[in-house]
Amino acid sequence: MPKAHFELARAVLTTKPGRYLLLAALTVDVFVFPSLVAVGALRPWATALSFAATLIAALLAVGEHRAARGLILAVAALAVAARLATLFLGATAFLVAQVATAGIASVAFGALLLADVFSKGKVGDRMVAALLAYLLIGLAFANAFAILDLAHPGAISIPGSGLTMAEFIYFSFSTLTSVGYGDLVPVHPFARSLAMIEALSGQLYLVLVVARFVGDRPIASPTHGEG
Repeated sequence: MPKAHFELARAVLTTKPGRYLLLAALTVDVFVFPSLVAVGALRPWATALSFAATLIAALLAVGEHRAARGLILAVAALAVAARLATLFLGATAFLVAQVATAGIASVAFGALLLADVFSKGKVGDRMVAALLAYLLIGLAFANAFAILDLAHPGAISIPGSGLTMAEFIYFSFSTLTSVGYGDLVPVHPFARSLAMIEALSGQLYLVLVVARFVGDRPIASPTHGEG
């Protein structure tokens, strides 16, 4: 990307509409595309390219983190390469690499966003960052469950056929939000421990983020009557 185009893209993505657009794109990547792939309405390689584009856009949106941006960009590139290799070559090793690198990229970028959330920037921008980080936390746990299921098939029990990425995401967010429908059940000890960690993380995240934004509110000075 030419430098002028790079700076233009970063300028757009650091605005409030740009961040809302980024939030919408990540929402589609997490909740819509995996389900479309699961029902055969979308090719898996399309989700790989879409997630890569979203992650690159997200890295541009946090332009102040230059050192970490290059590292995450490299991990994102490895994630996309591993996913494409899995699709076209089909080796299990590529599948493990795909899930692992996607999870690492989600965690790393989520950490950058959390740094923005607890900074002293504009409240509106930090609220969008908080939502983006929340989605990435759920996605990171979904990848962790997927790795665990690859290492220990059946670690998460589901009636019928095996799990798809859409179902790992569904299980992850139902755990993160403490909904717990009970149709997917962690049966392996590691899966149960990971589910407990995610449930606690979801509750602590809400408490810490709400406390951070409440702390930003100015305290009104008491008024004293005359006389």
